[in-house]
Amino acid sequence: MFTLKETASSSLSLPADNYIYSLVPSAAGTFATISSDDSLRVFDAANLDRVAVVSPKAHDGGVTSLRSYAAGESQLLATGGREGRVKLWDVRAGKTVMEVETTRNAPVLSIACNPETNTIVAGTELLSSQAVVAFWDIRSPQAPRLQYVESHNDDVTELQYHPTRNNILLSGSTDGLVNIYDTTVTDEDDALVQVINHGSVHHAGFLSESTIFALSHDEQFSIHPATNPDDPGQEPEPVDFDDLREPLGVEYVVQVCMGGQGPYIAAGNKLDKRLDLVPLVSSPSWKFDQDNLWRLPGAHGDEVVRSVYLDEQSQSVFTCGEDGFVRVWKPDGDDSQAQAGSTKTSRKEKKPKDRFRPY
Repeated sequence: MFTLKETASSSLSLPADNYIYSLVPSAAGTFATISSDDSLRVFDAANLDRVAVVSPKAHDGGVTSLRSYAAGESQLLATGGREGRVKLWDVRAGKTVMEVETTRNAPVLSIACNPETNTIVAGTELLSSQAVVAFWDIRSPQAPRLQYVESHNDDVTELQYHPTRNNILLSGSTDGLVNIYDTTVTDEDDALVQVINHGSVHHAGFLSESTIFALSHDEQFSIHPATNPDDPGQEPEPVDFDDLREPLGVEYVVQVCMGGQGPYIAAGNKLDKRLDLVPLVSSPSWKFDQDNLWRLPGAHGDEVVRSVYLDEQSQSVFTCGEDGFVRVWKPDGDDSQAQAGSTKTSRKEKKPKDRFRPY
């Protein structure tokens, strides 16, 4: 086990008793957050007190989701809201540059961005017996260019594009399904290339080009090989980890984080006031490498951590949570903390920076 120590923290000048939902990278050296006061803020990664309020109220009905939209030299941010709108923000100008509406103003719960195809996707709450995955081309956003309206029968909580294939989109829902679509196909039935039945989806996504994960709202976790379109008879066998709380010694799972060394499970324990980043390794088979986990002691106190980002540029871990703070963490240089409970080895072997990096 290795230890990270907190090196900075800030409330981002939020009003008291607010908490931070999510943080994502913005322009170089900056991050963006959405919070329970419905504001959209950006802050300097090197100086958390340098904060700009892009909008004090990003959405009238309440902001629900935040994603980066990097397009060449422009750094835009996309947000979704409960009033059924998706907005694209120019951070430097502090204003929206595009705004679209869902059908019947269905609340937006999830969004995904694909700048290479000029696309923003929104997943909606179930409204009038319909949950929609809607696509807009930002060059002509007057109406959705594509909608999938039958693939989910409950709230769409997750959307993510494939890491290398711009035509492949993943969606997850509280109906228990994770769907994989070929978005070049307009017929909804034909567009579905894989359906995974997991349980009410909190998060889902791609661990690699050929591997999918699913995390439920009750901390059930599974890994699935992606269907090979060239082998339609293939029946991928999942690796089911069941409930992660007991085996990892945690109370809740935040998300899966992707780092330079591979994926990590970010999981917290409020009673012990800690957050762990547990490596997920695939060789020889998928398992959690708890001997090499990174621990963030203190975490966000007895409040839930809501979002984690592993930042390679600053070699830091950024977290935000229901205590209303953003916190920055770096490896603890104390060799005695580098590998708890292990047999003593040389100083060189025990240095966490030499052995393992989360970013």
